[in-house]
Amino acid sequence: MAITTYAELQAAAANWLVRADLTARIPEFVALAESRLNRVLRARLAETEAALTATAGARTIPLPAGFAEPLALWILDSAGDREPLRFEEPSLVDASAAAGRPCRWSIDGANLAFDRPCDRVYGLVLRMLANFTLSDAQPTNALLTAHPDAYLFAVLCEAGPFLRDDELAQAYEARLSRALDEINAKDARARAARTLTSDFPPRRHGAGFDIIRGV
Repeated sequence: MAITTYAELQAAAANWLVRADLTARIPEFVALAESRLNRVLRARLAETEAALTATAGARTIPLPAGFAEPLALWILDSAGDREPLRFEEPSLVDASAAAGRPCRWSIDGANLAFDRPCDRVYGLVLRMLANFTLSDAQPTNALLTAHPDAYLFAVLCEAGPFLRDDELAQAYEARLSRALDEINAKDARARAARTLTSDFPPRRHGAGFDIIRGV
């Protein structure tokens, strides 16, 4: 059967488990599987952009729903063109500056924080990694569409404690590990090709952080 939606993923997991007593637990297994996938994958499939608005007098903006990691932030000029802002570690941000146009930004808890209060309303675009989260209201996502096997075996791995079958549980872990390795390898090839064909050389801030690409 095809595995393209949350409902189909649950049905596939039930088919593989062949345990009627676990059917009601499958949504739990999916949620636990997503927690694991969100920790170990930094795939391009998770990249997305969110439009934000900074209000006058504010130095912070709540992070958008689904936020996992920041990649880059742009401020919009009067013509709507993007201008990149410089990322800075939270401990280095000097918040004592007078109100004005933000120059630097960071992540402070559940907020995006600037180096100064905004002197007026500003439009921004945050490029970020979003969490993979399925639900009845959000029945699919890019990872499930591109790699249903990774989702399925992650779910089956979380059912492991109920299987009481070490050999089968290890087989699921092996299949998941192979799928994750292949996804990460494919993503690394795509990132390398994208870097080579980019019109802009990488700009680094800190060890291993490209503020334009976020890697």
